[in-house]
Amino acid sequence: MTGGDYQCSAGTAGDSKMGLLRTVLFTGFVLLTSFNGSAQKNSDIGFFAGTSYYMGDLNPAVHYAMPSFAAGPIYRYNFNERNSLRAHAFYHGLNYDVTEFSGYIDGLQRRDYHPKFVDLGLDFEFNWKPYKTAHRKTKASPYVFAGLGYNFFVFSDGNTNLQPHVTLPFGFGYKVNVGKWLSAGLEASARKAFSDRVDGITNPPLDDVIAPFGNNDWYFFTGVFVTYKFFKFWEDCPTYD
Repeated sequence: MTGGDYQCSAGTAGDSKMGLLRTVLFTGFVLLTSFNGSAQKNSDIGFFAGTSYYMGDLNPAVHYAMPSFAAGPIYRYNFNERNSLRAHAFYHGLNYDVTEFSGYIDGLQRRDYHPKFVDLGLDFEFNWKPYKTAHRKTKASPYVFAGLGYNFFVFSDGNTNLQPHVTLPFGFGYKVNVGKWLSAGLEASARKAFSDRVDGITNPPLDDVIAPFGNNDWYFFTGVFVTYKFFKFWEDCPTYD
């Protein structure tokens, strides 16, 4: 395997992509706040904050190596006490060190890279116990989720070989009601990337370095979240109990 196996494409991460990010977040906010009262009755909106980290060609086995800050809004529509549909938009970084591979990979002269991404996703969420956000009769529940997502970079940090990609998000967590209006929880999740260029590198020429689960890159989130219940007065009225 030679240096020719590495694909390199011109990439930019300037003001146009930051503008796209602002447009995506603003559009999402408008859509979420435009639902009618019936939909809002079953909805909650919140914010996630935590860490993200990368595993792939440059980090095949070490979890939580070079973690980065991750944060963003989440919206959940609750079909019932067990099943929900959730949307998210997380701004995050994926850090990796290229020192070990500097003699093999053309065009990656920097010691390490800190590109920034936006992770979008739509997930189906299942509660193991009956649960409603900020509801007096349902206190807490573990949950699992899986869905479909898309990850694109907004700042390449000089790595011109990055590539936007479709992802398969899945994970688990635990949520608990903390008041009349709020719910909070812990969550850990993974993203299987349908691309081998999350880090801008494909197939490093070292036989003893193989990314897990094939040669596609992965990245992970761990963090906490808080959500706010729309129209809490519906839950407080016996007519809607």
